[in-house]
Amino acid sequence: MKIVFFILASLCSVTASAETIAEKLTTLSLDKTFKSDSPEVERTQAALTRGLTVCNVENEEKLANIAWFITKKIRAEGRYAEATDVIEGANAVLLGVKTKQDCTELLSLYAVNRIQGSTHSDAVAGGRGLYRSTGVVE
Repeated sequence: MKIVFFILASLCSVTASAETIAEKLTTLSLDKTFKSDSPEVERTQAALTRGLTVCNVENEEKLANIAWFITKKIRAEGRYAEATDVIEGANAVLLGVKTKQDCTELLSLYAVNRIQGSTHSDAVAGGRGLYRSTGVVE
């Protein structure tokens, strides 16, 4: 009986301290720890949730991993980037999309634009224009 109680107590403590994907991504991106109810984590969570409605990815973790990879790539080239901005950029480009899209292609385009010196807004506007001209979004 003591073993069962110890196992249950251990599980509860692990669950209580478990970070969400949004918390982990925000911490990585901003290099600072945030509480789950902070505006930064809530913004990241909202971006991830919206991203799952427009991006053809299996889950939040996969989308977060893609965004973090793109963020690191942009930073490696000496440009400023935040993972939440990357996801929000994809969400903005795909606003009004009728079917989920392959966001890896879109985010690669975003990264190239950012690395070449475009601002976040310019990269989003360029992606939006491209996706509009191909009929993916209206």
